Amino acid sequence: MKLTVTTETLTDALRLAGRRIPARPTEPTAAGLQLTADGQQLNLTTSGDPTLAVRTAVPATVHVAGTAVLPGRMLTAIARTLPTKAPADITVENGFAHLSFGASSIAVPLLDGDYPAMPDLPRTVGTVSGREFAAAVNQVAVTVGTDDTLPMLTGIRVELAGHELRLSSTDRHRTSFRSIPIERTARRAPSQFCVVPGKALRATAADLRHTETVTIGLPAAEGQRFSVSTPGLTVAHTPLEATHYPDLGKLTPNTFTTTAVLDRMALVEVVRRAVAVAGDYVPVCLTLQPGAPVVVAGGSRYEARTRDELDARLLKGAPIRLALSPTYLLGGLRAFKSRTVQLSLTAPDRPALLHAPGSDRGALRYLLMPVRQHSDAPTPN
Repeated sequence: MKLTVTTETLTDALRLAGRRIPARPTEPTAAGLQLTADGQQLNLTTSGDPTLAVRTAVPATVHVAGTAVLPGRMLTAIARTLPTKAPADITVENGFAHLSFGASSIAVPLLDGDYPAMPDLPRTVGTVSGREFAAAVNQVAVTVGTDDTLPMLTGIRVELAGHELRLSSTDRHRTSFRSIPIERTARRAPSQFCVVPGKALRATAADLRHTETVTIGLPAAEGQRFSVSTPGLTVAHTPLEATHYPDLGKLTPNTFTTTAVLDRMALVEVVRRAVAVAGDYVPVCLTLQPGAPVVVAGGSRYEARTRDELDARLLKGAPIRLALSPTYLLGGLRAFKSRTVQLSLTAPDRPALLHAPGSDRGALRYLLMPVRQHSDAPTPN
């Protein structure tokens, strides 16, 4: 195998593929990167992790086509030392890959053994905006579970429904929903969904945030992967077992008795102050009463405590008082980008819904379960 490629394109390709090299490979070749030169491009593949496979493609001048497997982490480290915008020659012979650029050359030993093949990709269901997809994944990733004993809750549910791609997640204490438009490849394709590992999908989304169009593939049968692809990047995720994944849509109340619109950053400020005084494990109590400021109280009646009043942009409905986890409340508030946030409530023991006022139904919805109020909780005076 022999080819010529610019150091800049090689470094970019290795940056994308190198981050997916498994930290604890089951065999030596699984820690490698497969380089394939064919036609007018160089493909770099990492598929040693059974849960994730990546292929990147960069333009190259191929003199002799071929395939070789090199130590992935070593090659990625070398790429960080290469000069920018310089031609580099890669030649594979006698068990080594020789990388030459300018007056420098590096010899890297090849890895022996069979390299895991790139898995078959599922049928594509449509295309979405890379920027919108990355933003939606980042927003719903806030509520991804971290309890490894419930692995299905550590994922993000991706569903094709009509002309929308719906994303959602839950950790049992809070839930988030987000939808983005999708240009479907088949009008009569059935609705389908899968649950993708949240941490891995968030890393993939970060690589797509500047991409104009992303092609989505959803598994239609057991054993298939979830895939996202662009002209230069393909990522295949192994879905989580989701047979008993909860129907998150049923958690959202159909009607609300109290609605308040508040300045988002003002609410963040007072909740942060409550955490600074009482800690992030002590609930904050919100008291909403039409015609009066919204009272946010934190701490304990007999220990350190805070009390803040916020003027609502809008407050209507029945009076209500509820307690919320300050950590979960802050997580939801920071997921929004709007200047104001709408808080919709039904009862002190029913989920509270956060969303941007006037937003469409596909915008972020953040559902938060209240916590039980204790008798020593601070009360507004």
